[in-house]
Amino acid sequence: MKVISAIVGLVLLGASFTLAYLSNSNVEQMNKNKEAIVMKYVSDSSIALEDGDYKVAIKFAKLAIAADPKSKVGFKAYDAVMEAKYKPSENETSTQTAPEVDEEEDEEEDMGC
Repeated sequence: MKVISAIVGLVLLGASFTLAYLSNSNVEQMNKNKEAIVMKYVSDSSIALEDGDYKVAIKFAKLAIAADPKSKVGFKAYDAVMEAKYKPSENETSTQTAPEVDEEEDEEEDMGC
């Protein structure tokens, strides 16, 4: 009985080493696939951003983040979309001034009407 147990143990040990080796090679391939997916989503996001479609650009940037949260590329794409979406328009200047108020109006007493 000891011989059979030893043989079964060795077979199981060999199978576990084989599975460990195969799963490690799969991890490398999965990382490459994740990177390709992230880059595809980032590319789609930048194309949508160039077209001015912020909603689609945000969607693809979020998909890139979801595909690989450890990658900073998706977050950079999302930041680029947010920066482009919320930047001031060209008509607005950064040195906007408050409207001028007539000094006489300030000094008049408010009658409550």
